[in-house]
Amino acid sequence: MTVGAGSGGRHRRRGNPRLSGTLHIQDANGHQLTVPLRGRASVLTAGGTGLTGYGEVWAVHTTPTSTETGLMIIYGPDRSADGRESGLCAAGETVELGGVRFTWRQVQPATVPQPRPAGPPRNLRVPPARRGNSREEPATTGAGLRQRLQNVVRVVTQSARH
Repeated sequence: MTVGAGSGGRHRRRGNPRLSGTLHIQDANGHQLTVPLRGRASVLTAGGTGLTGYGEVWAVHTTPTSTETGLMIIYGPDRSADGRESGLCAAGETVELGGVRFTWRQVQPATVPQPRPAGPPRNLRVPPARRGNSREEPATTGAGLRQRLQNVVRVVTQSARH
C-alpha cells in the first residue's frame, strides 16, 4: 500500500511485521548464542552470529487476519539451499531445524496504566478554606454557594458603576 506520491516511494508493510526480541540458539554441539532481532529480516551466518551454516529469520502474521506474529526461520548446516529446513516459531516456543534449536523470546511490552476506578474526577480545583470568619459555611454547601454567588454579583455590580 503506497503511502503517497510525496513520500519518496515508501510503502507501508502491513503484511511484514518488524522483528523484535531475541533469538536464542543452541547448536548441535551445545554452544549457545543470543541474536537480537531488529528490522524486517535477519541473516544468520558464521561471520555475523558465530552459528555454523546459513539461516534467515523474519516475522510473519500467523494468520491473514491475525495481529499475532511468529518467526519464520530457514536454516541449513551449510550454504547449500538443498539442506535447509524451515519452521514457524511462536513467541516463547522452540523449533529445531537441522539439529539446531531456535527459541524466540519476545520483548515484554511496557506495562499499560490501568484506568482509575470510577468516582469523582481528581482534577477538580477545590477552593481554599476561608480564613478569619469561621461562621461562614463551606463553599460546597447550598448556603456557601449562595454566598459566593452573591459576592460575584456584588463585584460585577460595583464594576459596572465605576
